[in-house]
Amino acid sequence: MHKKAITFAAGILSAAALAVTARPTAQEVFKGIKNVEFDNVKIVYAPEKVFWNMEVEVDGEKAPLVVESIAQECRREGGKLMYGPLTCGDKTFDMKVVVNVRDTPSGKAYSGIVENNDKRVRVTMFNGPKLDAVALDPAKAHIYIPAGFGRRLNYFPTDQKKLEPWEKKSNEIMYLETSPYPSRHLSMPWIAIDTGKGTWYAAVHDAQERFKRIGVRWYNRAKKTDVRFRHPVSIRAGDKWELPETVFEKVDGDWHAAAKRYRAWFDSAHKAVRSAAPDWTRDLTGWLLVIMKQQNEELMWPYADIPKLCDVAERNGLNSIGLFGWTVGGHDHLYPDYDADPKMGGAEALKAGIAEAHRRGIRVCIYANGQLQQIGATKFWGEHGEKIAIRKRDGSPYIQTYHKYRNIPVYRFALGCLHAEPWHDRMLALARQARGFGADAILYDQLGVTTPFECWGKGHGHPVPWHSHCEERPGFVRRIADEMHATDKDFAVFTEGLHDGLLDTIGMFHACQPSSFMWDVNALKASRATSRANAEPFPELFRYTFPELVTTTRNPTPMTLRSFVNYAAVFGLRHEIEIRYMPDRTYALDGKVPTKKDYGEVKNLPSLAAMHAEPPTVASAYMKAVADFQRTHAKYLLRGKFVDDEGITCRSRVVAKRFIADDGTSAVCVWNITNKPADVMINGLGKPTGVFAPGSESTNGQIRPDSLRLYVYGVK
Repeated sequence: MHKKAITFAAGILSAAALAVTARPTAQEVFKGIKNVEFDNVKIVYAPEKVFWNMEVEVDGEKAPLVVESIAQECRREGGKLMYGPLTCGDKTFDMKVVVNVRDTPSGKAYSGIVENNDKRVRVTMFNGPKLDAVALDPAKAHIYIPAGFGRRLNYFPTDQKKLEPWEKKSNEIMYLETSPYPSRHLSMPWIAIDTGKGTWYAAVHDAQERFKRIGVRWYNRAKKTDVRFRHPVSIRAGDKWELPETVFEKVDGDWHAAAKRYRAWFDSAHKAVRSAAPDWTRDLTGWLLVIMKQQNEELMWPYADIPKLCDVAERNGLNSIGLFGWTVGGHDHLYPDYDADPKMGGAEALKAGIAEAHRRGIRVCIYANGQLQQIGATKFWGEHGEKIAIRKRDGSPYIQTYHKYRNIPVYRFALGCLHAEPWHDRMLALARQARGFGADAILYDQLGVTTPFECWGKGHGHPVPWHSHCEERPGFVRRIADEMHATDKDFAVFTEGLHDGLLDTIGMFHACQPSSFMWDVNALKASRATSRANAEPFPELFRYTFPELVTTTRNPTPMTLRSFVNYAAVFGLRHEIEIRYMPDRTYALDGKVPTKKDYGEVKNLPSLAAMHAEPPTVASAYMKAVADFQRTHAKYLLRGKFVDDEGITCRSRVVAKRFIADDGTSAVCVWNITNKPADVMINGLGKPTGVFAPGSESTNGQIRPDSLRLYVYGVK
């Protein structure tokens, strides 16, 4: 990773206007621009240091040069800092950078423009602006990172260990760079740093949702940290690139205030959350995900067995089913061709099965992959797919492989470019097909997962190169939803993964991101109940920022452990179980707990440990009890606004989360994560008007270990 960063810019002046006869000093340039200080933390200018930098390719050379602000002449006019022509060593480039600096009530906001008029140059990376190092107490500091649902670092690592996700750079500096936004690994482009004496909000407010990363650097000797944003770009000769508003501010409060700050901006820049999502999706308790026919073409669930799937869903309290592998070829095979399989009963049998599910009150979603196309295996590949595949710089496609059985070939998939009209047309046709079968929704797999790619493919409808899966992705999904809603307002679009760019469209997210898996529960319980681990799942972060969110957890196993059920309920998430292989079918229908040997040539098994930990009847009975509990109290636990612990305090080591209903009443869901009975005292809302628990669980006295309780309150 290149340590030098990129550039951040604003408005543009002519070369004559920017010309200066003598390089001004830092003190002259920044005179009159005030620093911001709060509780011993300063947001300051450091013009004598690297405020921004950018990486440029010159004359087609792939090894970039780094152009740094510190090496440039700078002229200030009001709140504008103007640089250009730019220099690097003995080279001068016909390029300009303008950074607009704006005071906010508690910090600074930056915007700007990079203008490239040099035919020799393409800008490939822009880093900055850089917040100068600020002091904090590493033992009291917390970093809140929107990795998936969220992640919290509970202190800054200051020793010589490599403490994930920190990467040790030297004895002096520890450096953290987030995964790319937008993707499941960085679901929102902001972080909050609680210094122990105040909270610092660092964000990019980018309505176009372009490619970016966040970098945090810790200086061990100085006991300081700094933040910068890293923007992969492609600014060719004749292009102007707008730096999105970058904000460094103190917020009044803890991380909740930072989340509110981001949400306020988000609401001003985007369509309303869930504006294209049918209302019925709010009442989903989760889904039964079933692969009907596998990649090796083993047929496990003919369409006539859909009523049996309804039985399994009802036994677990789930009111929707996701039909995967429902096509000729099976799952992860022959994409993007999805045709009803005569061997499974044909289209009419599929329609009849979906109609039976509806009769029983169960919603049905049909699967399609939103980006994968099998190389050389379909008619679509020959007609369109090869031409519209996302291409690397050397012309080769990006390849993904999914090899589920040791005794079958490895199928290779290229990614379809979302900018290409044939790909949009194919995905829209699949949505119409799903609706024609009677399905309530279509899942476009992976579209909420994928990180951006640099696409060098020509003829796709975008400039070359282009960072795909960024600004075109929300529009791609929204157009399909809008076209479907022209004839059916209740048809829903789902996707896998999670990031905030898709929140206006998606009815339910099929989770596949940090803090959504079964192992995250153990990490959370260990951190909050027994020790102060450095890094822990923090699902509160996304749930509080976007309390309207409807999303499952992720569980590629045909049952769910009690702790995972409770985890979902207390954070207002939906449940999932997955039936993927023939032994899973036997488990779900007959209660036979499989062994490793039963899976034969399967490469990646479900959690055998989980299936052996609880009898099948016990697991399904508890999941149903909790799902029914959520349905009974849907005004809070399914439809309520998740406000975390605002307005309450709870004097016990439990997880307690508050939900506010549309009528203004509240409920606090409590999960005892300890291995001992717990007394619970909730303060702040007065006396509860009712106390409830799932199934036959007690509502009196102490809460049993790994159990739930709901306290309902009037309007406060």
